[in-house]
Amino acid sequence: MLNQLKQKVHAEFVRTGKRRRIQLVDATLRDAHQCLWATRMRTEHMLPMAERLDALGFDAIEAIALVQFDASVLFLNQSPLERLRLLSERIRHTPLRAIVRSNMLRSFYPEPDDLSELYVERLIANGARDIGFLDSLHCWDNLVPSITTAKRLGATTNLAMIYNLATGYDAPFYAAKAREAIERFDIDAFTFGDAGGSLTVEQVRRIVPAIKAVIGDRPLEVLTHCLNSTGSLVAIEAAVHGADRLLCSIDPLANGNAGPSAQMLARNLREIGFEVGFDDRAADEVGDYLAGVAEENGFPVGVPAEYDPAHFVTQYAGGAMSNLQSQLQLAGIADKLPVVLEEIGRVRVELGSPVMATPFPAMIAAQAVMNVLSGERYKVVPDEVKKYVCGYFGALPLPVDPNIKDRVLANGSREVAETPPALSPRLPELRRRYPDLSDDELLLRAMYGDEKITGLVPTVIDDTFSVRRPLRELIAGLAKLPEQRRVHIAMAGFELRTH
Repeated sequence: MLNQLKQKVHAEFVRTGKRRRIQLVDATLRDAHQCLWATRMRTEHMLPMAERLDALGFDAIEAIALVQFDASVLFLNQSPLERLRLLSERIRHTPLRAIVRSNMLRSFYPEPDDLSELYVERLIANGARDIGFLDSLHCWDNLVPSITTAKRLGATTNLAMIYNLATGYDAPFYAAKAREAIERFDIDAFTFGDAGGSLTVEQVRRIVPAIKAVIGDRPLEVLTHCLNSTGSLVAIEAAVHGADRLLCSIDPLANGNAGPSAQMLARNLREIGFEVGFDDRAADEVGDYLAGVAEENGFPVGVPAEYDPAHFVTQYAGGAMSNLQSQLQLAGIADKLPVVLEEIGRVRVELGSPVMATPFPAMIAAQAVMNVLSGERYKVVPDEVKKYVCGYFGALPLPVDPNIKDRVLANGSREVAETPPALSPRLPELRRRYPDLSDDELLLRAMYGDEKITGLVPTVIDDTFSVRRPLRELIAGLAKLPEQRRVHIAMAGFELRTH
């Protein structure tokens, strides 16, 4: 396999007379711990390695998205905007990226334009120079206020298109969506993302060249995950077939549910003939630091996954799967998992095969569980499912099964109107309510409420690049020594002798 890829890269070199440089983009501070640590990396874990990440040669560093906002505020009692600001003070050479998810903020429901605009403004004000945009329905209308704001403020714009193993999501579909984005927004760069680890090498060979043919010199980044064991190969194949950048993370926060290892990609990309400006040795030092953080906090590290063909049916990603298992267990129906997973596959197709990225995995799983427990399919319909069918989240790329749509409308809540209501601006009322607050705090209170934001704790800043406890480990080691052992310890400004 490697020799075949090497031959293709060499043929490109012969044809063009130059070696292509592949850029790496870091996901360690965002997607990697989201996939492996349930988004529990704290700001104080990030700061000691920030300057080293900045010096590794990444083209961009992903710092934050709405999942990190939620985890920071709801579970870690930390301000996500403070995190972004502190990182930007240390990462001065590599653009920091923040991700915007459709026109949603904390909830799964759309927010008015003025709040979406404020969200982007505060991301940029706190140090984000690269703004990534995502809408799981590929409904670019949902992104108009956010993209317009980012463009106005001079940020680089990067639009993600998400792979979906479903009829109609083919090379022409993604090429058309890229063309539409260029015509409407003059987007600076694109990402082709594989949220569920279901992208195959064969699809890469068709879709990546089709997108590049449309976007020309604009960079194309590819994002994949390794939860079905093929992510690393998919990433390398994407580079061979025209991708300019690959999203990855520092091993040991790679593999498993996360993306490919930066160190591994750099080595293999060079081996097949690409130029890669990345400091592997320094990355290994950061990897040692991350291994220490994992050990200190009882976090797992990434482990290569085994190939599971059943994954292509549900396309249910690892983080969503663990959440589903936990909820079924709490409800006392953990034994229903196999039948629920089978039902997820059916519901997904009936609802138009949406991309299995937030918020749709949770919505489809909720409907599947209701179908299994009620004994009659679609007898009980969650509000989110009715809103999805009625277009609250945007235009659907593929239609809902007509019979299923009738059942959803008949059995769904009467309080959910079949026509989505217009969204009224929120900022005027928020500014009247909080006349003396900064825009950062106003935004966070709008998203999470007063009580939660009042309880946030400022980050304790310590840039020491170590997670070890040398004195603690020394004492523990001394306690294990045989009696009457002599010890002599000397270091700068300190000496200890025992007799």
